[in-house]
Amino acid sequence: MSTDHHRITGPDHEGIAFAALMGGIAIDDLPHARHVAQLALDLFQITWPLHGFGRNEAELLRRAALLHDAGVLVSYRGHHKECLHLIMQANMPDLSIEQQKEVACIGRYHRKAFPKKRHAVYGDLDRAARQRVSELGGILRLADEFDYGHDSGVTHLYGHVLSTPGKSVQVMLHAGHHIDNQAGRERVEEQALKKRDLFEHAFHCHVSIALEREGANEGERTLREMAQLLLSHNGHH
Repeated sequence: MSTDHHRITGPDHEGIAFAALMGGIAIDDLPHARHVAQLALDLFQITWPLHGFGRNEAELLRRAALLHDAGVLVSYRGHHKECLHLIMQANMPDLSIEQQKEVACIGRYHRKAFPKKRHAVYGDLDRAARQRVSELGGILRLADEFDYGHDSGVTHLYGHVLSTPGKSVQVMLHAGHHIDNQAGRERVEEQALKKRDLFEHAFHCHVSIALEREGANEGERTLREMAQLLLSHNGHH
């Protein structure tokens, strides 16, 4: 189903203050933006064996995740495209123009069409940057659906990558949650399965998703700590 039915909340003072750090772009639902950014970084860590990215790429993903819904204040129906325009027009002196283009494109592809070379801005990037956008955009698109209800019902993601010679790569994702309503759990799983499309396309893999009640797996904290340590040790990639 379409994600066009997300509840829209009004801006608050915290959001306005935080937007000043985001190139002057106003952020509509700051708690959702921050939560999606954390879920995206969870996915980034889980899939490190597939992309090998480091801190610089993680920061591009985080920035795009924080801004991915900024366009709803302009036009909700096309807010993914408005996100790209807003980021391209923003003052972000800490980013190079090429990095700013990548952030804009990652944010733009969190919904709707896959990246295409004929698309504005994306088509200006070199081949390596386009692949990076596809991979990080796929991560963001999937992470966003785990917070479909803008309620932080899925608290975190953990999992692993399984690679077997002669078979397609499998990404096994577990979503820790505190969603009591069965229909709510089914809705999140349905949306995540639907929006794994760009992720699977970019990484040439298959994604499986299992929702698990928060605290059901005592080993999840160790997995996340190991992933964070691995990321910190490979920041030079």
